[in-house]
Amino acid sequence: MPTSFSHRPARHWLQIDIAVPEKFIEYVSHELTRITGNGVQQLSKDDKEIIIGYLEKNDTYPAARQELDTFLSEFTTKLNSPLDLNLSTLVEENWAENWKENYKPSRITDNITVKPTWETYSPAAGEIVIEIDPGMAFGTGLHSSTRLALTFIDQLFTTPKTSPRQVLDVGTGTGILAIAAAKLGAEKVTATDNDIDAVVAARDNIQQNGVGNLIDCSERDLSELADSYGLVIANITADILSELCPELVKKMSQGGHLILAGILKGAQADKVKDCFQAAALNFVAEKIEGRWISLLFTKPPVI
Repeated sequence: MPTSFSHRPARHWLQIDIAVPEKFIEYVSHELTRITGNGVQQLSKDDKEIIIGYLEKNDTYPAARQELDTFLSEFTTKLNSPLDLNLSTLVEENWAENWKENYKPSRITDNITVKPTWETYSPAAGEIVIEIDPGMAFGTGLHSSTRLALTFIDQLFTTPKTSPRQVLDVGTGTGILAIAAAKLGAEKVTATDNDIDAVVAARDNIQQNGVGNLIDCSERDLSELADSYGLVIANITADILSELCPELVKKMSQGGHLILAGILKGAQADKVKDCFQAAALNFVAEKIEGRWISLLFTKPPVI
């Protein structure tokens, strides 16, 4: 765990795991994000999609819990079947230990390996190793959406004509994608997240990987950023990506690229693709792993 948390008592969360049919993923993700004030995690398990949310047990918990119970009741009615739900308490000090159980070094691409900070690893010549401690954030490189985004990042940086100089990583989480861009050759990376715990974890990981001079990580809103970027990355959820579409496109430089991840293939991917193509971006390619898909777009240069 990052030492940044040591100055205050450990916090507690209600962890909410809901198995949902694909057509309800955006709806449930949006509602859990709204009620908890935090992002959600999506996992595929036993042919089910699991949406995981975290509601902090603080002064606002009673009112938020009542709102959560109302939502769960309404969603059960909408499903017209029993709700596949699990509620549990998560203590901050146990967070990293939960990750350590199954988190081992993983080769993502020919060039990139992701490993936890507590594991030893001997890289091959020219291999880029990213060390990650999840802290209180998501993004270890194990989830398909992160792996797919890393694959696109690697592809862009190893192709001379598309290698970007300035990069923006939106919803950075642990900072893994920003760190990858910096290690692959970006001159400047801006990483943002609206979750202070994610920013703390990302900053620790950025320093751990020796790229603190290349990455600026903060809670700044997209509207506060004046620069344009040769590469914009957003690994969030499909509904949030659609909401952020105008701002994400605005931050792209002419001829720049956009990587989107955190999307399920099928109807969800089609909706996101339509949204960004309607914003005058050109669709370039997609990568798929299991049920997850990552999309690559480019912004046409001015003629």
